[in-house]
Amino acid sequence: TMKVGGPADFFVEPRSPEDLAATFRAARECDVPVRILGSGANLLIRDEGVRGAVVRLTHLKRREGLHVDAGYNFARLVHETAAEGLCGLECLAGIPAQVGGAIRMNAGGRHGETAAAVKYVDVMTPDGELRRLSREEVGFRYRGTALGDAVVVAAGFDLRPGEGIRERYEEVLTQKKYSQPLGTHNAGCMFKNPPGGHAGRIIDQCGLKGMRVGNAHVSERHANFIENDGGATAADILLLVEQIQSRAPVPLELEVLVW
Repeated sequence: TMKVGGPADFFVEPRSPEDLAATFRAARECDVPVRILGSGANLLIRDEGVRGAVVRLTHLKRREGLHVDAGYNFARLVHETAAEGLCGLECLAGIPAQVGGAIRMNAGGRHGETAAAVKYVDVMTPDGELRRLSREEVGFRYRGTALGDAVVVAAGFDLRPGEGIRERYEEVLTQKKYSQPLGTHNAGCMFKNPPGGHAGRIIDQCGLKGMRVGNAHVSERHANFIENDGGATAADILLLVEQIQSRAPVPLELEVLVW
């Protein structure tokens, strides 16, 4: 979603879990590293690209009730379940992700996290074994999980009927539209919130809103976002990250993954 980065050596879109297992086998036999790509949010790809294979679960996108494939659009799922009056995901309105990525990163914000709504997660290990993990076994933590090399292929959500769910969804989405640079080329929040603080507030207090390297700049709307005006490189963005970190009074850890 940042619109930067170079090519991968191989790009694979399996059409089934069996295809995914075959991809893992072939990669292992050829000693090719594998990375899993979701919607591309929360990710920065270096200008030189990615060595090895990038796998995207584009075709694994079915929804059967509250059992949802990893490639299903997470924002769509949140909207649909809110429209159905189901409580649990409405607090995550406006988060760009696929279901698999939202679970792996435990996507969330000030209103809640994905983990709270998950019942189980179906994963595939690098040797092609399918396993169903309980929420506790997933090992959810702040902006992460304990899944390691296992790949999310589907998940079940624990949602219940509630009152005012549609209204709450619209309230959260409106707040995000007002406070975040939705619709621009960005990767979401760049930094994790440090203990007891908020990364965006810290960057803002340092007077860094609008700070620029090349065609990348710190968002004027929310200081924890870096926007690509068009034509920025990954190197521009990484240099801007370094400059922010050097001027912040506390350590700021990247939330965005860098490949």
